[in-house]
Amino acid sequence: MDKKIKTPRLNLRPFVSGDLFKLQEIVENKEIADQAGFRVSSSSFETDFFLQQLMRTNIWAITLKQSAAVIGSIGLYSVSNGHQERDFQKFEIGYMMNQDFWGQGYMKEAVSYLLQQVFQTNGDYVVLASTYTENKRSKLLLEHLGFKQTGQHTLPVSVLNPAPKQETYYELTERRFKEGGNYATH
Repeated sequence: MDKKIKTPRLNLRPFVSGDLFKLQEIVENKEIADQAGFRVSSSSFETDFFLQQLMRTNIWAITLKQSAAVIGSIGLYSVSNGHQERDFQKFEIGYMMNQDFWGQGYMKEAVSYLLQQVFQTNGDYVVLASTYTENKRSKLLLEHLGFKQTGQHTLPVSVLNPAPKQETYYELTERRFKEGGNYATH
């Protein structure tokens, strides 16, 4: 995938150490953490560790073109097959955004442009996604872009889930993405 992706309103680029302050606004927000499924960062050390994880390949900072401010992240993550070996035909997409920018179409724009990049690279790729069933915004986004629901699972109580949570699973092929006709950004 390209290291930099440009959309009408956004630039997707690799994370850099200077993104720590803006990342802090995202990872220290309990509502964002609850929706995205990570533990709220409680110190600059934890936020810096989080940033180091985001500085890997196939993870991009979502920035506004006008200000270059980091407003979120989007990434493609490796998927294992049934034999615990990497499945080179599949990726899982994950994303999060600063709550101040929810509801403005930025994530739809970022996801749709990244998916275009994925399927231009290899039309045989399959992109997987999951979201907590209660995360209505994420469910609507995935379904709008053509993702097909493949199942649900109730996650047990854990450090991330003080109460059981239901997770919904999706997949997307190039054909469904193109047939959906919903990949335009506005």
